[in-house]
Amino acid sequence: MNGKLEAQKTWGASPTGWTSARDEMPGTRAFFDKARAFRDTIEQPWLPEVVPFHEMAGKRVLEIGFGPGYDTLKFMQADAIYSGIDITLENVDRTKKHLGFFGYIPNVQQADAENLPFPDASFDVVYSNGVLHHVPDMKKAFREARRVLKPGGEFIILLYNRLSVFYAGAILVHFASGRFRRETLAQRRSKIESSAANAAPLVNVYSKREITEILADQGFSTRSIAVRKCTPDDLPGGSKLIAMYRKIPQFVYDALGKSAGWYLIVRATPI
Repeated sequence: MNGKLEAQKTWGASPTGWTSARDEMPGTRAFFDKARAFRDTIEQPWLPEVVPFHEMAGKRVLEIGFGPGYDTLKFMQADAIYSGIDITLENVDRTKKHLGFFGYIPNVQQADAENLPFPDASFDVVYSNGVLHHVPDMKKAFREARRVLKPGGEFIILLYNRLSVFYAGAILVHFASGRFRRETLAQRRSKIESSAANAAPLVNVYSKREITEILADQGFSTRSIAVRKCTPDDLPGGSKLIAMYRKIPQFVYDALGKSAGWYLIVRATPI
């Protein structure tokens, strides 16, 4: 399987956020606003707590995998000196259109996380939200991030958490339903990503220990790892169970998200 081609097919056909804005035409302001609102209020309302967008003014920031530009907007609103790369060509046009509604012209281009088109020591911050766990050679992508970071710079990444409620549920369903007889766990993980394309993107998961060790091997010191994201839709079961889950108070999900959420938010610095 060509992981890069599968990623391009997946997100080329299905812009991030499409499932929360199905009734809007992709590329319209209504689509971007609706998808961004869902992301900011339901999916990742905790993001500004763990990513210091408010500290980015004047800093040179590189985003790896900007998608339709949801976090691009946050960085540009914070007056960062922003650059972004994405392996999916369609996302370049999407982000330019999205940010254009707010009067911004983002510096974005199609490129590969494993071969960043920038000189050494170009950026104060390298950031990636939910992207690098799809990269075939994540270690190479980490080395590239370290190369383009200035001394004392910061690497901020969001990755899927192996020890999460969501992933435990996915494994439970995989084996309890008998799916393990006809598909591997890696094949099951590829279906985590919702897409209109007939594609099977690479999806990896990591524990805190694993990601700390990988970062150390690639020349980073891990400063902190936070855990976030648990919603009723992250729990296993059909529509009847989901309806029951939604009666559980939000503070329960917030607590679960901080201990067994779907995202690891890692902040590291070059050694």
